[in-house]
Amino acid sequence: MKTSDRAHPLCRRLVLVGQVLAVLVGLKYGFEFGNRISGTVLGIVVAINAAVFCSIVVGVIADRAFRQKATDRNEPQAGP
Repeated sequence: MKTSDRAHPLCRRLVLVGQVLAVLVGLKYGFEFGNRISGTVLGIVVAINAAVFCSIVVGVIADRAFRQKATDRNEPQAGP
C-alpha cells in the first residue's frame, strides 16, 4: 500500500474523536432509556448496544465523507 492510499493522520484523529463522542452519547442515552424501561440491567445492555451502533454509524459516515474518488485504471495517470 502506497502512502498516498492511506488516510491522512488528521482525518484518522477526527474519525476517532467522532467515534469516542458517539460511544459516550450512546452510553448515556442508551442507559437512561433502558433504565426507565426495566431497570439497571436492561439499561446496561441497551447502553452497550447503543454505543456500538453509534460507533458503526460514525464509521460509515466517515468512510463516505473521506472516501477518495475511484480512478479508472485505463486512464493515463499524471505525474511520476
